[in-house]
Amino acid sequence: METFLPGFVRYRIAFYALILFCGGGRSAFAAELVIAINDAPPYRIVIDTGREPEFSGIYVEVLKEAASRAGHSLRFDVVPFRRALYLMEEGGADIMLGPNRTADREKFMYFFDAPLPDEPKAIYQQGLSRDIRQVEELVGQYVGVLRGASYPHALAFEDGIQWVEAADYLTLFRMLNQRHLDAVIVPELLAADLLAGKKLAVRKASLVLQGEPSFIALSRKSVFFLDRDYRSLEQELIKMRDDGTFGEIYHRYAKPKL
Repeated sequence: METFLPGFVRYRIAFYALILFCGGGRSAFAAELVIAINDAPPYRIVIDTGREPEFSGIYVEVLKEAASRAGHSLRFDVVPFRRALYLMEEGGADIMLGPNRTADREKFMYFFDAPLPDEPKAIYQQGLSRDIRQVEELVGQYVGVLRGASYPHALAFEDGIQWVEAADYLTLFRMLNQRHLDAVIVPELLAADLLAGKKLAVRKASLVLQGEPSFIALSRKSVFFLDRDYRSLEQELIKMRDDGTFGEIYHRYAKPKL
């Protein structure tokens, strides 16, 4: 059975350990924040090195820089996207990188006031099928989506789309390649990164859905949120957005592949 320490427990342990080490000085306080993360390049990149995984990507670099400026340390827990949502709801993780803001998610997550760049959603289809140009053409089709993910509102009103969920996009692309799906909806940059070097009989459709802002989100059950100690981290994120750091990191990863 898997067991997870709630975020507030980890936070308290780090807090009291630091007090003992520093003789009780609040000014030296630095929280260890637990980040629930899945591999979704170039936004979140998890590389298995055989020892400790290496973490990078647009959202990871943004958070690392903000945490460094605010004096916080980070620990990453690698879990599927839907599991990350569950941990955030139950307090099993402090922070999640890149979720879209929805009314349901706002019940258990606080979204930092520093939106990340929008993510256009590309449509991929079988290689020889007719080009998809309008949302209405997805009606009656089997469309693959990431389990637990949020998609543009334009799709919410389209009855008759047969949604098929999977834990990761590579599984969806393989299902599309094997003709078990008619289309896959996927963040545009992620698809380009994921399909590089792979010989799958899939192609990008003309239809691209307008992206929605992604965020760095904080569990409302985290003591980091309850004690309002997150404010310094939020201020650093806002500064980074305004001083161009967000854009610099984004373009570093978004440059065309050779």
